Amino acid sequence: MKVERRDTVGLAILNSPEASNSLDRDTAVALRDAFLELFEDDNVRSLAVTGEGKAFCAGGDLRQMGKFSEMPVEEALQWPSAIIDLHRMMLHAPKPVVAAVNGPAYAGGMGLAGMCDIIIATPEARFALPEVRIGLFPMIIVAHLARAIPRKLLQEMMFTGAPIDADEAYRIGFVSKVFSDRQAMLVGLDEYGKAFARVSPQAIRLGREAFHLLSELPAGLALDAAQFLNLPFFLGADLREGTNAFFEKREPKWES
Repeated sequence: MKVERRDTVGLAILNSPEASNSLDRDTAVALRDAFLELFEDDNVRSLAVTGEGKAFCAGGDLRQMGKFSEMPVEEALQWPSAIIDLHRMMLHAPKPVVAAVNGPAYAGGMGLAGMCDIIIATPEARFALPEVRIGLFPMIIVAHLARAIPRKLLQEMMFTGAPIDADEAYRIGFVSKVFSDRQAMLVGLDEYGKAFARVSPQAIRLGREAFHLLSELPAGLALDAAQFLNLPFFLGADLREGTNAFFEKREPKWES
């Protein structure tokens, strides 16, 4: 695992290209810890994850998975703990997270992309859930993918293992942008970073939490909740600074 700063973007890079950046337990722990470090860094306004080499992430390490049947039940139960921690963390992340998908994102790799707020890709990107082909099911990643991909298409992918390419992922709204190549994608990532750096950190932090809550509620309850969730924005310093900066034709100076 490598961590780089690209101006205000904290970039986590899966760097085992010889293993297609598979997500074994050690890598999952390292990625979780890298995200925690970047979330706590006040100079980092957004995060991104990508893969080194030709793959984004090929999913779980099959060598480790082949030993599951030999494990005690307790150990098998705990094996994906760090991956579950990552998914839980994304539910409450205080900063935007972008997946920059440069090649195959299979199984847990597709789940890793799907837990991020925004996915950008190159034409080499492929997304697939091939777990059923080895006697497994993409259980954990359903929590995020079921909220990001149309239900019937997701079921087709889970039940057949068939991949979709970057263009199809863009068509269904799973991918936000497809860039011509890796370098163009990294330039695009920098542009996202600049956009995130201009906006209120408090608006992102509180708004991201509110979005996840409101999007899960029935419409009537969401409206009632939204009225109360507006209060931290209405009464906070960032709105006052933002409106003053607008009328004074200057960049805002956020306190948070």
